[in-house]
Amino acid sequence: MISFRKKMVGAVSLVLLIATMASCSSANKDPVNRMDPSKTLETNSEPVTLKLMWFNTLVAKEAVEQFISVPVKQRYPHITVEFVDVKPGASLPDLISTGQSLPDLVITDYSNLSTAIDLKYPSDLNEALRASKVDLNVLEASPLEGVRALGAKGELYGLPLYMDKYMMFYNKDIFEQFAIPAPTTDMSYTDLIALVKRLTRSEGGIKYLGYRWGDLYTFGSQLGLPVINAKTGKADLQSDGWKRALSLMKEMVDLGIDNKITHEHFFKEKRLAIYPQWMGAAYGLIAQEGGALNWDMAAMPYSSNQPLTSGPTKPIYLLASAAGKHKEQAIAAISYLVTSPDVQTLLSQHGRISVLKDKSIQQQFGTKLQLLQGKNTSAVFKYPFGKLPNTTAYESQAWDGLDMAPIAIIEGADVNTALRKAEEKANKDIDTYLSSRK
Repeated sequence: MISFRKKMVGAVSLVLLIATMASCSSANKDPVNRMDPSKTLETNSEPVTLKLMWFNTLVAKEAVEQFISVPVKQRYPHITVEFVDVKPGASLPDLISTGQSLPDLVITDYSNLSTAIDLKYPSDLNEALRASKVDLNVLEASPLEGVRALGAKGELYGLPLYMDKYMMFYNKDIFEQFAIPAPTTDMSYTDLIALVKRLTRSEGGIKYLGYRWGDLYTFGSQLGLPVINAKTGKADLQSDGWKRALSLMKEMVDLGIDNKITHEHFFKEKRLAIYPQWMGAAYGLIAQEGGALNWDMAAMPYSSNQPLTSGPTKPIYLLASAAGKHKEQAIAAISYLVTSPDVQTLLSQHGRISVLKDKSIQQQFGTKLQLLQGKNTSAVFKYPFGKLPNTTAYESQAWDGLDMAPIAIIEGADVNTALRKAEEKANKDIDTYLSSRK
């Protein structure tokens, strides 16, 4: 199994690397110059250049130009946002540990927010936003509450720029070949398992696979399951929620769905019926490898005990340096990008989920991304965005342990034993990490 640590970076890299592909549909000429009703910060008009770097969330220069630099320049002509690629030995932690100059802005995702905070990089945005009366009530609750929860004393260490979502992508030809109805946006996991059972078969010397179940971390995220218990600070993998998640995964394993199924079975060999994936990563893979694949997408199934939750979301955040010389301008840029209907419409049109609650922006989702034309994009908004699970700066230390559980059930272990050993491994790794920090 690919560890989530590696998978996370790979998937998120494609989320923004496909900006090159997305911009081809508009050639970076999207206007962002309507009168904007959003309340944004005013700044000193002296020309400044803000350096922007990614942190564990690989970003393409073209994406920064299209969705950040150009809109900021149009709103604040005196502010230039300059992309700084991360070189070996010059990551954000490297710069901090060696006392070097830090970027004014950082872009990262939810799973890495707590680590950035632990590094003492981000500035608290509360005072500046309150002073300018920026209305954050226009934002979707889930990504905003997620970052607020990480402020120990109520700090707001960043704002969400947009969201990615985990969806089911499926090969329409396989469903038509076997005369099986395609996935719908109102399926339970019980429905999905019954569907996978029908799809997993051999025909004409070809072994068709019903599903690729991915990793346990992402599945748990859909159910809002925290890896770390907020009260004890320990890995909490033997909860009823994790047992339910791994039990569903075991049902897939019992049908012959193992951890050796990859995206190549879907995009190249075209014998995988359903491929769950983050939208951004899927866009990139479709552009690179999809070819003539006849595909569409549907919302992830809901769990019987959480009928209004379907598929985890992954907010992408902008942070301002607490030590930056241009903090005022950095916060102004963040505020504008996040609350501007024009910028958020631009993101939505290119297949990123807007963080604004504006339904008219949602309705424009994917309209300028060629590969989404004629696809079931309404499925993205079928269910409300769920609460993000609790995370900590050292959560990643538990991921190896969590990855052990699905492997254990493939090898014949029962769910309780698999999770007990996974939790033991996770807590051992956490203790080792925390001891090294003393």
